[in-house]
Amino acid sequence: MATTATPIAPYGRITDVIVNLKVQQPIPSIGFGNYLLLTKTPAPDSKGQGGGVPNKATTADGLLKSIIDSTTGAVYKEYSTIDALSLDYASSTKMYKKATTYFNQDFASDRIAVLSYPDGKLQDSLGAFWFQDWYFMSFVEDDPDDIGLASNICEANLLKFLVVQKEKVTDFAHWEGNEYTIDLVHPLAEAMDAALVGAIASKTVGSVTWKFKTLNGITPQDFSATDFTGITNHHAIAYVEVNGAPETSEGWTSNGEYIDNLHGDTWVKTMVQLNVQRAFQKNDKIPYEKSGIDLLTGIVYDTLNTGFAQGIILTDEATKKGDFSVQASDRDAQSLTDLSKRHYGGIQFTYRRSGAIHSATINGLVKSDTITTSGNGSASSNNA
Repeated sequence: MATTATPIAPYGRITDVIVNLKVQQPIPSIGFGNYLLLTKTPAPDSKGQGGGVPNKATTADGLLKSIIDSTTGAVYKEYSTIDALSLDYASSTKMYKKATTYFNQDFASDRIAVLSYPDGKLQDSLGAFWFQDWYFMSFVEDDPDDIGLASNICEANLLKFLVVQKEKVTDFAHWEGNEYTIDLVHPLAEAMDAALVGAIASKTVGSVTWKFKTLNGITPQDFSATDFTGITNHHAIAYVEVNGAPETSEGWTSNGEYIDNLHGDTWVKTMVQLNVQRAFQKNDKIPYEKSGIDLLTGIVYDTLNTGFAQGIILTDEATKKGDFSVQASDRDAQSLTDLSKRHYGGIQFTYRRSGAIHSATINGLVKSDTITTSGNGSASSNNA
């Protein structure tokens, strides 16, 4: 993880359900593809004129949401169309161009979010809107310090992704190795970051890998073998042509983990939390006894089973069911403190990620009737 002056702790949220997910590795009611664009709020000029967040779009135009954080002054908005966004950001702006590229992809979400934050207040501004309905974010302006900070925020929270586009792999040095940051190597004239998210992220989580994908409006790049090896060695992604067809290269994050694996983990954590929370809200009372524990355990099991159906969880070849398990301890095993606080912490689950095939080696054998002098020594001859 890239270093910062002050360690970053995960953001807190109002919830009665906490899901802790540890990754074990060997020696859409929720928009899991929704996209956030980050931009600094323009400051007033020397005369105090101008600046501020554009505010022309209304709900009648397609503005879905507009929230101001009173502490930081940051403004979070969601737009349903590029036409709605264009009322606040003209067609000549980088914001408009990124948003247009996003909406031009075949599987873009039904919205795009924008967070305008005051200079120097990125961390608190992101914290104010971290649990809004988005899971991928990119910066409109190139600010290495803020990008590095956002990358470390993602690393601390283990839930959402930062997508960074640069022209050289050396530009990723300050956050290289962070698991929840996706690095792209592509000319900045085209918004490959917005295209990548729009083309893939909103597909059903677990059903798709991030390699081999076509990006509308993005030009495949030619790299020397040396340069492409460098991109691969740095766990970055490029848009290239393979056998005459354009495709995204290896679909991983900056530390070499695959995006679909982490996106699946995000789905599991979010949906277990959501489904258990809904159970608390729907039921007049969940008793602190076997029936209540069984109810919560069943919800976790059903959520994981849905994850298996989507392709997040591996098939157990022996049972042909999902390779996951859910265990729950009974009331008597809970501490007096938890019983007193009406807190139950006895459910544990494990699952094996499904993964995907990204390459193949195929061996063939050619059977020939031709006898040659090479391979098995000299050919024999009989002379009368």
